[in-house]
Amino acid sequence: MSTRINTCRLIIWISFLSLGTMSCSGWLDVEPKAEIKGDVLFETEQGFEDAITGVYILMTDTRLYGKEMSFGFIEAVAQQYEIDPLTNSYFDCTQYRYDMDGVLTRIDGIWSAAYNVIANVNNILKNLETSSCVTPPVYARIKGECLGLRAFLHFDLLRLFGWGDLKARPEMLKKLSIPYVTDYNKEVTKQSTVEEVLKYIHADLEEADKLLPRVVAASRLTFNYYALLATRARVALWQGNRVAALQYAEDLISMEKEFPWVDKNRLETNDLQLRDFTFSSEYLFGLNVYQFSKITESSFEAKVDITRTNPQFLFHAAQTGKDLFELGDNTGAGDYRYLWLYDKLGTQYAFLKLKQVDKSTYANRLPLIRKAEIYYMAAECLNETGNNTDRQKAINYLNVVREKRGIQRKLSNDLDQSAVQREILKEWHKEMLLEGQMFFYYKRRGMLNIQGSTVIMNDKTYVMPLPKTEVEFGGRETY
Repeated sequence: MSTRINTCRLIIWISFLSLGTMSCSGWLDVEPKAEIKGDVLFETEQGFEDAITGVYILMTDTRLYGKEMSFGFIEAVAQQYEIDPLTNSYFDCTQYRYDMDGVLTRIDGIWSAAYNVIANVNNILKNLETSSCVTPPVYARIKGECLGLRAFLHFDLLRLFGWGDLKARPEMLKKLSIPYVTDYNKEVTKQSTVEEVLKYIHADLEEADKLLPRVVAASRLTFNYYALLATRARVALWQGNRVAALQYAEDLISMEKEFPWVDKNRLETNDLQLRDFTFSSEYLFGLNVYQFSKITESSFEAKVDITRTNPQFLFHAAQTGKDLFELGDNTGAGDYRYLWLYDKLGTQYAFLKLKQVDKSTYANRLPLIRKAEIYYMAAECLNETGNNTDRQKAINYLNVVREKRGIQRKLSNDLDQSAVQREILKEWHKEMLLEGQMFFYYKRRGMLNIQGSTVIMNDKTYVMPLPKTEVEFGGRETY
């Protein structure tokens, strides 16, 4: 499918235009003052800079990473919350009722929002090739970001609307999935097979690899070189290519000083304005979500007001939190994530990770890829080889993350392959809360059971239905 910007306009902040070096986190807090039409936008190099910034803003749409693809829909289908069946609008999502209007609206919204961002990316790429106002370094960086983002977004669409467990089911590579849109025009892009989409993703990432600068100062709130390597690791692991995934992961681990582990002092402070809830120093890629508090308050506030509870409240039961962090044998008693990322409200544990604190140093931050995931991917790849030396290295990677999270008890070196994989699953579950990655973990590995659900998982629950409009008017083949 090829979509267009409805009015071919991007919102530009006039104050930003006069402050060329202002960071994204600064200018996103400024109210929009004017709009500039697309045909004018690309007449200057600054216009291209503003256009790519506009892409990141579009990615924070609540239909996309601003909610549904971070802590909303994608976490509901991963059974990450206790959901009230009578009041919470995500209940049907947790039951995989993809025929219900409320669920379909969320799924269709993800599709349309993602392809809208892709259309904007393609528009920038199209104009870059005919522009004479962009200097070579800026051209290379913006093109690299755009190609990387195009691959990143299509990959998430593939993970939702395509098939998982590809290592065990290579026949699924031949099935039609999503369109991979590379042009900015009115033409409808045909569906591609899973295999074809993956080839397009690899091609875009390979080209982006040639263009993105390898500089330490690269913003973690833009698609940078670290995000590129991490995305390549995710894609390789999705395909079942553990050799390539391990190489990308270990390349990143060799650079790990460039994205340091969160400082304990930034967590245990009683001043919530200084608490780094999302471990932002560990970002390989994240977003700055404008007025994030207005988006999150309906999900993470226990009460609507002093007299009424919040029917949309997302939480863990106290016992769920204790079991998740292994309080039974005292393993997680010192775990930073248990100590500092819950607000323990008696029988309910409220999440603090994305709850916004007024005037916080770390306000509006949303992680898309973080350091711990790289260690988990490397550990999984090593453990799957069946080699004892590799398994010891996998255990060591897990112990590194556990230590950095305040867990004093190390995993034993005599764990067998199955036991190591169980520990990897536990650590993913602890680490990835509210970040939209657990569903993809389960799907990638073809797991029949998801913790918190009695539903037996299969392609009907793992593969999202295509929007009806795509089938009726776009000529898409249904699965």
